[in-house]
Amino acid sequence: MSRKIALTRRKPPKSKFDAQETHDCPRCNTALVHERFYGMCAHIWVWRCIKCGEIIDDVVLYNRRMLRKAAKVKVDVLTLIR
Repeated sequence: MSRKIALTRRKPPKSKFDAQETHDCPRCNTALVHERFYGMCAHIWVWRCIKCGEIIDDVVLYNRRMLRKAAKVKVDVLTLIR
């Protein structure tokens, strides 16, 4: 019995940033391109600025949100590092 293996193409995962209508770099206000980065074990989809090289993915957006929340609560950054 031979088994057929169906090859399916994976779609890039949808991030919260993908839902936006415009994709402009927050640093230099230039267009962003959707790129695939290859790692040792996994491949990830990120947005990269064509001018300054800023990379935006879900982890970057999550960390920026956490820093904003910490700033609102006025947590000392040095206490977070220790």
